Formats: sequence, structure tokens, C-alpha cells
Amino acid sequence: MKNSLQNAKRWLKQAEYDFGEAEKLLRGNDFSYACFFAEQAAQKSLKAFLFWRGKRFVAIHSVGALLEEAFLLDPAFGELIGKGKKLDHYYLASRYPDALPEPAIPSESYVKEDAEGAITIAGEILNRSREIIGGGGSRGL
Repeated sequence: MKNSLQNAKRWLKQAEYDFGEAEKLLRGNDFSYACFFAEQAAQKSLKAFLFWRGKRFVAIHSVGALLEEAFLLDPAFGELIGKGKKLDHYYLASRYPDALPEPAIPSESYVKEDAEGAITIAGEILNRSREIIGGGGSRGL
């Protein structure tokens, strides 16, 4: 069995990388992919928390659903559930033209405010996960 702390830190490190990429994409005015990478940062940071708490496999790709799972283990995630559900809109629609009504395409459908909002929410989720995993949270390290 994998060491849960080691596995969590791997996922958290990738979440931090994805978050940095989202910020770079925002600065480059690539708003659809900034939204996607923000969603990915949130998703991976929540998976890091769940792995840290002993989950061996997490097949969920919804930030909202991951937050609900995390909340069952630590109430500190409760206030983020509503915000996190907003990120679910960026998982597919920010990348695939057929996820949007015709004739829209992702690269022309997202604006700076979308990316800034996604990055803000992802940052809150990432920070919460980092604080709990790094600081011991309710489980202790």
C-alpha cells in the first residue's frame, strides 16, 4: 500500500503546478485554458486530501462532488462546496467545442473575469488542502 502522506504530497505538488499554469495562462489572455487548469488544480488538491485521509482510489472528476467527499472527512471544506461547483463548468466546456452550443468554441467563449474567478476559487481550495495536509489537520501527521 502506498504511503498516504507521500501520495498526497505528489498530488498536491501537481495541483500547485497546475495552479501556476492557470495563472500564466491568465496573464497570456488564454482564458479558457486558465479556467481548465484552475479546475484541475482544485480537483487534484482535493484528491490529495482524500488520499492523505486514506482513500486508495478516487474516480471523481467533479470539484463539487470531491468537496462533498472532503467535507464528510473534514468540515473545513463545507464553505467551499458552493464555490467549487462553479469550477465543474470548466472541466469539459473550456476545452471541447461540442460541450458548448454552436457556433461557440471554448477559445472564444471565456473572458478574463471567468479565469480570474476560477483561479480565485481554485486558490481557496488549494490553500485549504495545503493547510490541512501540511499542518496536520484533523488527522495529524
